[in-house]
Amino acid sequence: MAKVYGIDLGTTYSVITTLDDNGMPEVIANQDEGSDLLASAVYFQEGADPVVGEVAKNQKDIEPDRVVEFVKRYIGKPDAPTYEFDGVKYDPITISSLILKRLKAYADAQGHDVQNVVITCPAYFGGVEKAATEQAGIIAGLNVLNIVHEPTAAAINYCIREYKENRKIMVYDLGGGTFDVTLFDFSVDDSGKANIDVIKIGGDDRLGGIDWDARMFDYMCSKYAYENGTEVSDMDDELRATIRAQVEQAKRDLSTLEKKSYTIKYDGDRTRIELTRQEFEERTQDLVERTMSFVNKLLVDCNYTPDNVDVVLLVGGSTFMPMIKNAVEALFPGKVRVEQPNLAVAKGAALAAALEWNERILNGENPIPDGKPGLAGEVNVDPADPDAGMINVPGHIGVISDKLSRSLGPAVFVSDDSYMIDNLLFVGDTIPAEAESIYGTRTDNQPEIVVHVYENVSEDRVNKHLIPCFDEKGDPQYTDPDLKVKHIGEVHLELPPNTPKDSPIRVVFRSSTTGLEVTATNVTTGESAKTVIRSESLYSEEDIEKAKTVMEGIQTSGQI
Repeated sequence: MAKVYGIDLGTTYSVITTLDDNGMPEVIANQDEGSDLLASAVYFQEGADPVVGEVAKNQKDIEPDRVVEFVKRYIGKPDAPTYEFDGVKYDPITISSLILKRLKAYADAQGHDVQNVVITCPAYFGGVEKAATEQAGIIAGLNVLNIVHEPTAAAINYCIREYKENRKIMVYDLGGGTFDVTLFDFSVDDSGKANIDVIKIGGDDRLGGIDWDARMFDYMCSKYAYENGTEVSDMDDELRATIRAQVEQAKRDLSTLEKKSYTIKYDGDRTRIELTRQEFEERTQDLVERTMSFVNKLLVDCNYTPDNVDVVLLVGGSTFMPMIKNAVEALFPGKVRVEQPNLAVAKGAALAAALEWNERILNGENPIPDGKPGLAGEVNVDPADPDAGMINVPGHIGVISDKLSRSLGPAVFVSDDSYMIDNLLFVGDTIPAEAESIYGTRTDNQPEIVVHVYENVSEDRVNKHLIPCFDEKGDPQYTDPDLKVKHIGEVHLELPPNTPKDSPIRVVFRSSTTGLEVTATNVTTGESAKTVIRSESLYSEEDIEKAKTVMEGIQTSGQI
């Protein structure tokens, strides 16, 4: 029987899972470190294989310039940093592929053959960030069956244990670098199957536990400066590194203790500082309130009150902080559930992988597409035997639907000097989603059509093309920053000579969990151009193949 795997590719920690013979998710342990987790940190040791994991994370105190962390915050973003080590260039996509390679390596060392995977991402990721996550998996040599939102994966994991009652479920997911809040409709149909439907998504993909870490660092520095009668601004890099090395442990300690003392050794001296949970919580209360503002907005947008929500699942390692549970419990008394926050997403991802695999089998598709060299376990689909190649998964899981977190549309010329975005797909549309519209050429003898594609967070389906983007010269116009307008790609369609003005052009948008496909068709001639949107933040097909070749020659290690 084929095996599939779920991967929670996290900002600070990652996890890999699979299903046991009973179709239940199980974590594949990181045996190198005696943990279920792999730190999402890469140390590029000079002249040797990159080291991924806790050892790499700890090495940052010694060689900070050769350790890369927190790349999930930048994957697919136009401001993504780049790195170069020993003549090889890296970016968040290739750094993420190294983390994926390390997960695969230690799982394979335990008798697995990790190839067919579902990778999770924040629900609030846009299409480019999702496509970048998929590309990281492809470059790592994996067959990425799907990209699934982290809260949806957590809801699937909940579904296999609690599936007998209709419920409204909220997932509050605070990870190391991202925050999502998602409301689900959990319903049981007449056949006893539990169906999961996303009602609403909210969040911030640059808010997470590392923001609490930064506050803890500032807190420890101020305490040290007070004890020594100095100023924080006078601290040198060595002292800052010494304090930073204790930040994460201090945050964990204050999650279980009311106070804790630490000794800072520097320049031959020892300074004892005492930290308290109360002071730390006071310094980070605004971060908690930021997360709760998204929760409250989601309720308002759905015309819900807390009474309409039956269960709130706390997901993500940062929800171990008592201040988080206290804040959520205050709004939803008696409804908060804390169950394996570090593992729930990865476990749900393994279930999602099996469901995706089985759906392809039932549709007569091969789950391993053509052109995937090096991937073993090809499945011979036999329409006469629908169970052939199927993966055992709990039978009570029904239909799972997800929603777009961004609206999508082309830029349309509307006057002598400006364009507007005509949203065709909207925040909240069920994935996969498809929509089309007819536009016209601007002038006689126009040589080509260029369809500029934009994403944004506007939910206005009435005034749907009142969002400015750029002018006649291609220069950006002012755009309300709250709409988060982003140019994500374009499609070029050549037109034949003598094409008259206002000739009809059909534009079709098709969005899936892993990307957006845009087609432009000349209605008169039938000629069309189609592309999967690739922004400047993504790799071309040629770049992917080059990166795969480079990655094939790089092995990862868990030890120096």
